[in-house]
Amino acid sequence: MHPRGRLWLVCIVLLTVPWTHASAEGQASDQFCSLIPVLEADGERANASVAWQVGLGPRLPGSNASEALLTGLEERHTSWSFTRDAHPYGATGLTNLVAMYPPEADLATDLALGFGAHYDPRHMADREADEANRSTPIPGANDGASGVAAVEELMHLIPTMNLDHAVVVVMFDAEDQGPVPELEGSRRWADNLSEAEREHLAGFVLLDMVGDASLDLANISSNHPALNNVMKPLSEAMGLVSGHEGCAGTTTRDVYQPDVRAWIGDDHLNINAVEIPAMVIIDHRYGPNVTKLDDGYWHSLQDTPDKVSAESLETVARLVELGLRSGAWMEAVTPEDPVEEPPTVEPQPITFAGPLGLLMLGWAFVIGLASISIVAIVALRRLRPPPASTTWSWDEA
Repeated sequence: MHPRGRLWLVCIVLLTVPWTHASAEGQASDQFCSLIPVLEADGERANASVAWQVGLGPRLPGSNASEALLTGLEERHTSWSFTRDAHPYGATGLTNLVAMYPPEADLATDLALGFGAHYDPRHMADREADEANRSTPIPGANDGASGVAAVEELMHLIPTMNLDHAVVVVMFDAEDQGPVPELEGSRRWADNLSEAEREHLAGFVLLDMVGDASLDLANISSNHPALNNVMKPLSEAMGLVSGHEGCAGTTTRDVYQPDVRAWIGDDHLNINAVEIPAMVIIDHRYGPNVTKLDDGYWHSLQDTPDKVSAESLETVARLVELGLRSGAWMEAVTPEDPVEEPPTVEPQPITFAGPLGLLMLGWAFVIGLASISIVAIVALRRLRPPPASTTWSWDEA
């Protein structure tokens, strides 16, 4: 190739490299955007679940309200298989509810993604201003029922998603019965997973306190980074990050705030502790104009269904649904297929057997003989003395 042609080729390659990268990024965004219109999580249905749960009374470990809740969940989601994961706990015991889809899936053999929430409300309203009320269990509309309601929405939809992996859902008991011990339901469940079950559970997304009417989701630093990194692109696609235009048809809102970081202790810590990537989606600033966990309606008798918003429940449920339908959650926690090395080609020995080999040898002999003859002729001509007419000396100069 002409050097100038090579130069043009280099220029073309350099110019196309960044555009190729931008195109790949655009395709990822388009993938999310194409799914926005098909998201189906229903905030009104989730809000009705919150009211149903709170109406049962305090869903404390071992209570009749807890039994009614677990039975109700089993009856509302008949496409799933259910197992009650019971453990000793105080005088009452605790019971986690574990659901699998498809119902014949086995966590010990089938790759799965996990979702969950705690269903128990706190047994004491220790943030109440009136000390006389602090021994009363909180209603737990947001801190308890909202996470269950949002996960319920996923349970309604997952059987229609045609996913290429199984899904396990765990409703944890005894998360909020502290201060010590706390997070007990998730600890017992995670610690009792077999090695095979841990290997097949690729990751776990926990939902907690996701119904606040003034929804503010921070960047949770106690999350597993691989899963946590999915939050921003999903939120941007849905128009939930201020200053970033979302997909067509979305309205930009200030919901997910990647620059606001908070460390949260929740059930996801126990799952991370057994080397399963886990994260929590949580609004830890519960109430209007609240800046920290200790303010607002948290752990108070004000945690009632009227503080919970159907719009917030739908926003979070659809955010998680988008990650499911796009495969973003699973892709974040499953390693890419290793790049296969090209097969090694062994050098083949050159052979001159057969007629073709003899012909090649003949041509090589002729070419070699001709080359020697040319070299000899050139050498002989250089040895001949020059003609007299062309000789000269310094004396003649």
